[in-house]
Amino acid sequence: MRKKIIVSLLTFFICFTVFSQSNKTGIAPFKITLADGKSYTYSQLKKNTLTVLIYFSPTCEHCKEFTSELLRHEDQLSNKQIVMVTYMPIADVKTFDSMYHLASKPLFKVGTEGYTFIVQKYYNVQRFPFIILYDKQMKLVKILPTTEKPELLADEVVNFK
Repeated sequence: MRKKIIVSLLTFFICFTVFSQSNKTGIAPFKITLADGKSYTYSQLKKNTLTVLIYFSPTCEHCKEFTSELLRHEDQLSNKQIVMVTYMPIADVKTFDSMYHLASKPLFKVGTEGYTFIVQKYYNVQRFPFIILYDKQMKLVKILPTTEKPELLADEVVNFK
């Protein structure tokens, strides 16, 4: 009898955890280190601004193609803030940043969360680039399918209103 109660409670807590994670609508409580070594957190995001959170790998070809496509439309991104987060070492972030000169672009914040995996776990990231769109009230609007071509992903971000 005692085993049944323990198993039932354990099952309840597992189900509760799974279902509570699937209903997340706010942005992950991230803290990243930018290429220049400064910290940047979710609490520093601009209010009343569309937000694009991208979990990526600096060595991922799909991520590189997506970033290139996104930058082709840079002039159409002025109403958004874009945060790119990875778990890779800061040296990889610096290399990626220098390829695309993102630190010089005020709309972009690119950094590493290191091995905390807070963002990765929050969204259960499986593939890169993992792109989440938030409205001006920081409510989740859409998670883009990682299987789309980089130019289609970039178009969705550009046309997000």
